[in-house]
Amino acid sequence: MKLHLQHLGHHNVVHAYGPQGIVIHGKRHTQGLLVGADWLHSPWGPEHANALQLSHFAEVLARKPDIVLLGTGKCQHFPLELMRALGAAELAVEVMDTSAACRTYNILLAEDRVVVAALLPPEA
Repeated sequence: MKLHLQHLGHHNVVHAYGPQGIVIHGKRHTQGLLVGADWLHSPWGPEHANALQLSHFAEVLARKPDIVLLGTGKCQHFPLELMRALGAAELAVEVMDTSAACRTYNILLAEDRVVVAALLPPEA
């Protein structure tokens, strides 16, 4: 799906997502990634949400965002033990499929929220 959004300068906006990956600043990312307004880490994470661990979120924890959107691939997966660990680390996390996380990330970014999206590939 191709997205259209107000111009956000040099912020990392998700311009498109789908089976072939996630497009940010004209670059297609086919593996998982971490993205914030002014930084991007790719590749990131395991191939599937069930393999996510607290160690995958070290960079996110250091940045202390208001909220983290965890996109778990094609379907929403709720990794309970990971959520407990992230909660204990005082990190607010919303879990959804990757497509929903891409859309929500752009909305929160446009609202000037300090948001990080941890995105597994849309087809994972």
